[in-house]
Amino acid sequence: MADSAYDFDVLVTGAGPVGLAVATELARRGHTVCVIEQNERVGLQPRAKTTNVRTMTHMRRWGLAPEMRRRSSLTAGFPRQVRFATGLFGHDIFCFQNAFCASPQKDDRFPEHAEFIPQYVVEGILLDHVRTAPLAQVRMQTRLDDFSQLPAGGVRAQVTDLRSGAGSEITARFLVGADGARSTVRKCLGIEMQGLHSLISFVTLILRIPGLNADPELNQALFHWLVNPAAPCVMGPMDREGTWFWGMAMRPGNEPSDEELLQIVRTAMRKHFDIEILARDPWTVHKLLAARYAQGDVFLAGDACHLHSPFGGHGMNLGIADAVDLGWKIAAVLEGWADRSLLDTYETERKPVHSQVLETSTENVASLSEHFLAPAIDADTQEGEAQRAAAAVAVEKAKAPEFRSLGIVLGYRYESPAIAAEDTDPPPFSVTQYNPTGYPGSLAPHAWLADGSSLYDHFGDGFTLLRLGPAAGGEEEALLAAARERGIPLATYAVDEPQIADLYGARYALIRPDQHVAWRGNAIADPQRLLDRVCGSAEKSAAPAYMAKAANQGRGT
Repeated sequence: MADSAYDFDVLVTGAGPVGLAVATELARRGHTVCVIEQNERVGLQPRAKTTNVRTMTHMRRWGLAPEMRRRSSLTAGFPRQVRFATGLFGHDIFCFQNAFCASPQKDDRFPEHAEFIPQYVVEGILLDHVRTAPLAQVRMQTRLDDFSQLPAGGVRAQVTDLRSGAGSEITARFLVGADGARSTVRKCLGIEMQGLHSLISFVTLILRIPGLNADPELNQALFHWLVNPAAPCVMGPMDREGTWFWGMAMRPGNEPSDEELLQIVRTAMRKHFDIEILARDPWTVHKLLAARYAQGDVFLAGDACHLHSPFGGHGMNLGIADAVDLGWKIAAVLEGWADRSLLDTYETERKPVHSQVLETSTENVASLSEHFLAPAIDADTQEGEAQRAAAAVAVEKAKAPEFRSLGIVLGYRYESPAIAAEDTDPPPFSVTQYNPTGYPGSLAPHAWLADGSSLYDHFGDGFTLLRLGPAAGGEEEALLAAARERGIPLATYAVDEPQIADLYGARYALIRPDQHVAWRGNAIADPQRLLDRVCGSAEKSAAPAYMAKAANQGRGT
């Protein structure tokens, strides 16, 4: 419940997926939250279309995965492929099968496959969910004007109801700015975005094309990258009723009319359909990170602190991961079982991940449809076939990090004072290849258990001590007792399956509320110091020697 000195535990600006994810994390943990949004409703633009396997795992944890599947625009048999071709009804060049790991098939590496669903649908699902939470409020058409940080902690925000024009104040223990690229919260804090501005510009059209989805000659795909000499572009379906998106790069200062753009669309399609423009959206790619992610009791999340190319589908997913990391840490501090310094690890952990995504997404946007053109690529000749074959090789090499990106989606690793580091080198990182590891800071390796459940289903909202072999004396009980004494939510779960123990490489693994490994080892030498570490104690030096020793015992390291 909220501190009586404040209206809410947390005030969130922005009712997009990131802000609503913050609210979801907090409300489920028993904290009051108010989300304000200056718009009346969610928009039409599909700024994100891919909900990746990591975000779908969070949806599973929140109980929302079935609704995501139900409201997806894809049928069960729709091919989860990304297609490169000379036209929508032209020659095929190359297809990435099971792009983004979106095919509806069981995979040992994660519990939920990716889903193709426009961002505004995801927003609607999260908005409906948050509105049903007794401890959460959502105030649409409410604008944040300014705020101040209070001497005793917390914030006082000045807001305006845009329907009535009335101003009012909201107080909260913490403020989270999930208010997008033009973040009011960031501007009020005076935090600059650093990096490269305006790398390349695009225009997106939302189109209604009746009958296109049902055309038997259409090679169905999530995305159609059209390597067409006269109209290099990308297009794809947004729903089952004939709504499509279309986009292409634009030279600075070049603003074609709607009719000129429609002519390019028709050229790229290579077959006549009636087309209606529903929306037009010019946008620009940046490569920017906020100079800092927090000031006092105010935090930035999502596009408010990182802006990058959408190529690769990381944007919304990256922001939701911010919300999860920040959400459980704010809850821990509100509940009094974590040190205030735990909140400092939000930027420490997330910023390197953002930097990795900025690099790979910028590389992705460097190879657009026109980069694979050749003079005869669309010709029905031997030369055309040869050029398409050469283009296929180039496409697979250049675009694999974009469509086979499980390494960066699941393989990133946190380093912070709240992670019990080891004195061995971590496994190598790869954008395209994901190799599960129990190395501290990594995402807990997933596994399907003998009863058909996911290992992740047995992780709670607090810490989970995963025992992967026989208990070692009274160490487990000592850790549980120490956690109870300090009010730290900690449960145990024992798994007696050798292949899972091999994934983690130790008898014990301490799993954080966000499903990352905080520590692993074959012995729990000092429960109090371990809990100090993972809950953000003042001890910010390298991991105590006992941790490294316990972690390495019996693992040949």
